[in-house]
Amino acid sequence: MAKRRRWTSDRLFWNLLLWPALIVIGGVFIYPLITTGYLSLTNYDLISPPHFVGLQNFVNMLSDEQVWNSLRVTLIFSAVSLGLEMLIGFGTALVLHDIGFGRNVVRTITTIPIMLTPVVIGAIWGMMANYDFGVFSYFTMLVGIGKIGWLTDPTLAMVLLIVSEVWQNTGFVILVLSAGLANLPVEMFEAAAIEGANFWQKLRYLTLPQLGPIFNVVLIFRVYELLRTFDRVLTLTNGGPGRSTTTITLYIYNIAFSGYEMGYSAAVSILLMVLTLVICGYSIWSVRGT
Repeated sequence: MAKRRRWTSDRLFWNLLLWPALIVIGGVFIYPLITTGYLSLTNYDLISPPHFVGLQNFVNMLSDEQVWNSLRVTLIFSAVSLGLEMLIGFGTALVLHDIGFGRNVVRTITTIPIMLTPVVIGAIWGMMANYDFGVFSYFTMLVGIGKIGWLTDPTLAMVLLIVSEVWQNTGFVILVLSAGLANLPVEMFEAAAIEGANFWQKLRYLTLPQLGPIFNVVLIFRVYELLRTFDRVLTLTNGGPGRSTTTITLYIYNIAFSGYEMGYSAAVSILLMVLTLVICGYSIWSVRGT
């Protein structure tokens, strides 16, 4: 009985410590989520009081070409950036794992861009890509190509956006995968070497399967960040030229604070939330299944 009473008092004590954190989470997450859900069912425009319109905002999205264009831009940007980050990050982590001299120095250097904010990076890359006085134009003129309008060509603007993203966040992939490679059992690879397995066989049958859960964790973090990319796009291309680099988050911002359609922007943000939950939820399910 005394043991049970002590267990009950301990449980009450830990609950008392937990509830303040749960209240804070409810205030900063659940309340805004409920408010967004409510606004998505109204035609609120910051001037008149919210008027309930049901699912009309979601119906309007079906015929809104800008929603689907921004969604297409977001998926292209996210898929290409993620593929390059995973490919370059894993390749670099693999090379750093096999070399000894300078390994920690290289890892430290790759983490420097992560410490910068996307707003700063967007502004700096925008200045470097400036047609008149940017450093990119300077180097293209040195090799005889002439000035290039990086921010006036739709394809080049997307390329610039993707390159700046990969430049900043590949270091995160390198760090996580380097930690995963460092924790792989050495005996397994020594046994494979004795059996005559070459580098590619060990990579395919040992390294990649063992790193599967870590790859999924990296995918979850990077997909979540890529789908909600906003500040980099705003400062680097501002969605242009035209709407060629307008991501879904930038479109939500524009219709909310330029068009003052708060209800419709809330509905589009619900679409983004559902898309993120589906992709990240599948990745989490994949991690649990491995």
